Amino acid sequence: MPLVNDYKQVKEIYREAAEKEIGLPLFCCEDRETLEAILAAAKEIGEEIGNPSIPITPSWTPRYHVRSQACLVSKTGDAIMGCRLMFSDLNVFTSENSPYKDLLVMPHLDHASPWDNGDILINFADQFASVMCDASLKPLDENIRLTAEYVQKVKGKVVVEGAVDEISSTEGGAREKKTTVEEAKRFVAETGVDIIVPNVGTEHRSLTSSAHYDSERTRELSAAVGKILCLHGSSSVKKEDLPKLPKDGVVKINLYTGLAYAGGSALLNFVVDNLGNEFTKEQLEKMVADGVLGAKVLDEKYAETISPIGPKLTHFTNPMRSDAWFNAFKNKCKEYMRTFNYHNYAK
Repeated sequence: MPLVNDYKQVKEIYREAAEKEIGLPLFCCEDRETLEAILAAAKEIGEEIGNPSIPITPSWTPRYHVRSQACLVSKTGDAIMGCRLMFSDLNVFTSENSPYKDLLVMPHLDHASPWDNGDILINFADQFASVMCDASLKPLDENIRLTAEYVQKVKGKVVVEGAVDEISSTEGGAREKKTTVEEAKRFVAETGVDIIVPNVGTEHRSLTSSAHYDSERTRELSAAVGKILCLHGSSSVKKEDLPKLPKDGVVKINLYTGLAYAGGSALLNFVVDNLGNEFTKEQLEKMVADGVLGAKVLDEKYAETISPIGPKLTHFTNPMRSDAWFNAFKNKCKEYMRTFNYHNYAK
């Protein structure tokens, strides 16, 4: 089916998710294979639960000062080009003859500051299901003003997410104070956003840190403004705390770091396991002599080595490397979807 970007339909999907205590994961991406891995994960989860028409939210950042994913889609480094390419792929992936045609695909624009990304926020508003107008680098009063101005421009056209506070990050420089109930209520009332990002103790781009997800504060915020919370910095949440999120009132959960590490680790392991298919025996012997590698790599039975040791074309072209990343990323997406109660979509 076509991309889901009708404001009322998107709002209804979020309402249903909140009612069923489902956390809608937002999976960030910056290339076609990762984009498809997200869709493939949703398709397989849909098959598991007997419901092919489940919502899934692929996302990317535009000109974001931390990581500009739209700029990484092509070597042009152009965010507009990146958005156009992503939508082109999504339109093909959701077309009539696609295996992903039954999914409710809701593309999201993440971390779009109005001063750097005003053109994308306005010109692509009718293509996205939701956008994050991120003015959290500014003081709260200015943040509210800028966010409210954007909401007025696109009211009823796209679901808008706003950030009450900047979330801490491994790069530092973020506000550490958690969002108060009063700040959350004021932000919602004065901006008119549909979803808010509060600071509840999490941290961006961190797998192990001193960050601590505050479940009690999250429930307090949800009780005050409704189940319209989006959690950023999910990679810093302890595994045992992840299932709490939907019950705490978090309806949208942003994810990338843990997914990228899963895909990247799988890719690195593929390279290591295939050293005998990537180098000549002489090259490996030199690396062993230099102390770079251990002697095991010279055994033709080492890992995935195909005898005889030596470069094989299949291991220098992209498909095998792509499969390693794709499958690991896909499986991690599925793990999150199960954790966030996607079984509640079962028919």
